[in-house]
Amino acid sequence: MDDDPRGWLFDPQTTSALVLAHRPAEPSAVRCVVSDVVWQDVVRLLRWATAGTGGATELESGRWWRLAAGCADLLRRLPRLSDEVGDPWRPVTAVDAPPEDAGAARVATTARRLGGLLRSGEPVPLQVVAGEVDALGAAAVSALVEQSSWVVPGLP
Repeated sequence: MDDDPRGWLFDPQTTSALVLAHRPAEPSAVRCVVSDVVWQDVVRLLRWATAGTGGATELESGRWWRLAAGCADLLRRLPRLSDEVGDPWRPVTAVDAPPEDAGAARVATTARRLGGLLRSGEPVPLQVVAGEVDALGAAAVSALVEQSSWVVPGLP
């Protein structure tokens, strides 16, 4: 597969095959549904992370906002999904990009890692997915804050 995510991430047949490749070796209906739901959400998050705005900088804040909100939504549901498949819930902290990196660079770095997990085709524990999604959401919030023109009262 192509390393450029735009070459495979926006192709429905490719992403469908990647989602299905993560189904467990010993499938049950519940495990397959949970796997499909989680990886479909990962695909959606990666699409927001890699989407372009056609040079319209005024659209960037909406992109970061939707990415951060999508990450928060999946993180909110992951403990219950983990419970549905009988896995213990102990989220793993992802190795985040250096905090001195710009938010957009952190989003790109984390999206590459999460895309690598998606493309691996191996079952990935939900705790590992949670750590990467959390890092992606934090990077999106950083990107949103960096491009914001808000001024905190009382600060220069």
